[in-house]
Amino acid sequence: MEGPVCLVGNGADGQLEVNPAALEILRGLAQPVVPVAIVGLYRTGKSYLMNALAGKQRGFSLGSTIQSHTKGIWMWCLPHPRRAGHTLVLLDTEGLGDVEKGDTKNDTWIFALAVLLSSTLVYNSKGTIDQYAMEQLHFVSELTEHIKVKAQRGDDAEEDTEFVRFFPSFVWAVRDFTLELRIEGQLVTEDQYLEHALELRKGTNKKVMEYNLPRQCIRNFFPTRKCFVFVQPASRQEMGRLDSLPDSALDPLFLDQTRRFCGYVFQCSNVKTVKGGIPVNGKAPRSPAEILLALPTGGRV
Repeated sequence: MEGPVCLVGNGADGQLEVNPAALEILRGLAQPVVPVAIVGLYRTGKSYLMNALAGKQRGFSLGSTIQSHTKGIWMWCLPHPRRAGHTLVLLDTEGLGDVEKGDTKNDTWIFALAVLLSSTLVYNSKGTIDQYAMEQLHFVSELTEHIKVKAQRGDDAEEDTEFVRFFPSFVWAVRDFTLELRIEGQLVTEDQYLEHALELRKGTNKKVMEYNLPRQCIRNFFPTRKCFVFVQPASRQEMGRLDSLPDSALDPLFLDQTRRFCGYVFQCSNVKTVKGGIPVNGKAPRSPAEILLALPTGGRV
């Protein structure tokens, strides 16, 4: 593919619907697929990271205003840069929390689809991993309401813990990070920073339970976790044209952090599998294409 195409879009009635042309592209993938999806609040720079994974300066639209630019889920299929005979499927999602939509149900379904379709899920946020950032991940606590894994025999749903086996690995990308990585005066790694932020508080009162809920869900649903922090890539005046700036105009530390992020995703993202550890491609039963076709009302949510 020379560039991304819309895989799941917003119909005229506001419902999500699958793009038949993109579905045919997905069905035509005969190689094992490694799908990587990115989610997060709108206007947080998700598309830049996806273009970096594609090895391109331009591709997924970055946008330069306060409005959400990516709508629905966009797909870009490329030869995997590290694994011969594999296809890297990049999925850039509509920004969560767009005030112009006024419908959180749409966000919930996009988040759930990103989880189902990917083998690595990148959550993109800005600033720090604080309570506000955790609260924006309330979609995680709703996954059990939207995703069910059917037993191999019969139609009864298995225990909630069963579907964790099919969940992607989780990467938290913290953008425009300005703090020192220190906890109680000690230098820590990015992963230690994330795990510290996910620590649970003791107690059973309502406030403690609300604090713990998103953290407990992340810990339970995503046992494989990684964290990357990124400094601001350029001056505020230049942030709106990142897709046209040469590397020489970007912060060298940001470039190094982006390279480390891409290297990890390429090295550690697994082929998408189904029950029994069977790798899937675009044609196999329970492939990403079949997941999309199984959406309510024939590919519409």
